Amino acid sequence: MYITLSNYRTWGIALLAASCVLSQPASATAAPSILAMPAPKNLAGLLTGGTLPRLSEDPQVRAALFDFFGYARGSYTEDDELVLEQAFEAISDRRDATRTVLPDGRQLLASMNDRNQGRERGAMLLDKRGEIIAFGLVNGHCHLEGQPLAKVCNADPSTVLTVFHRKGMLVGEAAPLLAWARQLPPMLALIASDKEVGADGQKIASVEYVLAQPPLPGWNRAQLPPAFPSALLPLLLEKSAVMTSAGAGVFSYPLTLRGKKQSNVLDQAEGRPPRDLEVAMRSYASFESVVERYRQLAKGARFQRNERTAYIDGELGQGSYRVYIRNAGNDGVMIDVALWQRKLATGQ
Repeated sequence: MYITLSNYRTWGIALLAASCVLSQPASATAAPSILAMPAPKNLAGLLTGGTLPRLSEDPQVRAALFDFFGYARGSYTEDDELVLEQAFEAISDRRDATRTVLPDGRQLLASMNDRNQGRERGAMLLDKRGEIIAFGLVNGHCHLEGQPLAKVCNADPSTVLTVFHRKGMLVGEAAPLLAWARQLPPMLALIASDKEVGADGQKIASVEYVLAQPPLPGWNRAQLPPAFPSALLPLLLEKSAVMTSAGAGVFSYPLTLRGKKQSNVLDQAEGRPPRDLEVAMRSYASFESVVERYRQLAKGARFQRNERTAYIDGELGQGSYRVYIRNAGNDGVMIDVALWQRKLATGQ
């Protein structure tokens, strides 16, 4: 009998070590979908070159990981953030990128976050066509805790390997990721070999398998200011992530900023009154597709754009709104949706 990860919860417990645990990715509820995902891409071209680039900045890698993760969220190296961004950070080292060719023709592309000596690191398991079938993320199940809120992660002896996988992948196919995760980066290996402190060094204490679900939305209503009007929800692209939100000059999201005063320098500089509501978002779709979608949504609003930015200025009941779109390159497309509860004077 073949057992796949999709039915692992029924049959797989006997196949894995007792230390392995399972988890489900965080889910979200958002407005109706209005922006299609880009077409899948593979890394076949990247594999034919010599020296590997910084993986987190390579356009092919970024496109392939975007197709693999979409806007799913979870708490791994950060608390309730896009898994995509946590994966980018885990393969961000400028020097340490490796390619391993497996006996069956698959390949492993790996790197680490050198800012913490590789305590967080990632590896892409590719099939023979160069497409990602699984991503291994070494992490500390980080979450926010305390007052004030601060990020807390598992201690090194309790490190977790999270294996994100395509539906239908066999349990045994992830074995190269387990072997890779247990090969510690140089500094961590040195700590682990020390007789006095080695017991506190990094160990992969548990392994969990999470089904990759790229169709998941990237935000939910709980991240918005309480008074955000339903009429403006279509202006918040489902296939994007909320970075910050604020109402009445006070942050609502993220949790680490909630209740703190917001100061909008742009409004001050351009002579507008302070905005009453604001949601700042990031999309990994192309700038052109985001601008075109907003152009379609403008409907009676003033629309203008140039090579890297676009604006929509419209009215909503007795108020006014503005959408500001900016192409931020590798950082995605930044979208700022602002609402004034009274109409702005012409020119503002």
